Amino acid sequence: MSYNTIIKSGDPEAVRKLTENIESIEGRNEYMQTVNDYYAQNGTVEGCPGIDDNTARELDARVSGEQKTPYPGKFFTDNAANIRRLKGNIERLTDNPETIFKGWQFRGGEAVVNLANNRLQLLFNEKPEQDALTVLKQNGFRWAPSAKAWQRKLDPKAFAAADKIGFVKPVDGRKPTDLQPKMPKRNAPER
Repeated sequence: MSYNTIIKSGDPEAVRKLTENIESIEGRNEYMQTVNDYYAQNGTVEGCPGIDDNTARELDARVSGEQKTPYPGKFFTDNAANIRRLKGNIERLTDNPETIFKGWQFRGGEAVVNLANNRLQLLFNEKPEQDALTVLKQNGFRWAPSAKAWQRKLDPKAFAAADKIGFVKPVDGRKPTDLQPKMPKRNAPER
């Protein structure tokens, strides 16, 4: 499954798709570990089973100075964080589906909660006018050519920002934040 695949929160296949994403990331981890182990033993990636010579040269070129392996620890750390996030989404979908953010239809498009990429994505039927693009940018949305969507990180602030954008208001007239699950209040310590 591709990283840029949209997995909507209301998709009945969401758990299966998220599980496939986890398996894909785990497969990437295994590949990177294999490459790093081969490099550690041989001082080069050339000759590593399943890797062509051009790719081996590119991976060898990555190793310099501070970077001791073709795939540094940051790759593994980022993948572990993504796996934890995806597993959390699966848990919420199966145990507490009412805690998952929800997308909506607006005049001229759709707001999608993309669980795969952890993004609130605004998909327009037609390219918005220049004034609308300016408003999107001012509210933290950025154009993602790979997703063909205006998006920002999926968190409560994304929905608060969407509240300020009149042309993405849900068709039913409510605010985007009104559609979202209410977060339980934390017990504040006494002062």
